[in-house]
Amino acid sequence: MVAQVESLMKDILTKNRIAFGLAFALLFAHGQVRADTAAEVAVKAAVMHKIAKFVSWPEAAFESRESPIRFCILDHHKMFDALRKFDDRPIHGRPVRVLHMPEAVNIAASCDVLYVSPHEGQTAVDWLQSVANSPVLTFGEIGTPGAANSIVKVSIRRDKVRFAINTDASDRAGLSISGQLLQLAAALGGGGV
Repeated sequence: MVAQVESLMKDILTKNRIAFGLAFALLFAHGQVRADTAAEVAVKAAVMHKIAKFVSWPEAAFESRESPIRFCILDHHKMFDALRKFDDRPIHGRPVRVLHMPEAVNIAASCDVLYVSPHEGQTAVDWLQSVANSPVLTFGEIGTPGAANSIVKVSIRRDKVRFAINTDASDRAGLSISGQLLQLAAALGGGGV
């Protein structure tokens, strides 16, 4: 009898582990699909391009008046592809160039705008710290490790774009954020955090 009860308990535990594992995998997969949908990535790319129009970089950040504004993407192919659609849309009279950075080497000298993927974790924090005092406009996603040190934090919830501006971070970077953008961030509930 004891052996039968032990066998039955073992069976139940095994089935529960399988059910729990399957439920966890489905939740994780659903979150990944949701976070990486093509439409959502395209919206975030458009928001990044639009926000960059309301930011002024110090002249010393560029080699010449013809130097492009370089959007750098580290290991996020969907965002790279989405931003490439803006290659022909200048910002402040400067051409836009989208660069895929295979690794985080000399980001401050190579990038004017940096998007940090929500999937990078601690690496994102390290990348953002490496450009904290450089004129690089950084974007992170609200609720991810990279967001705390980003100048702009973006979120899409219930099909609405939200963003917040970290004015302390933009000041340290030497970037000037338009008052209109700061008011819009405040109106959307993001504010100058």
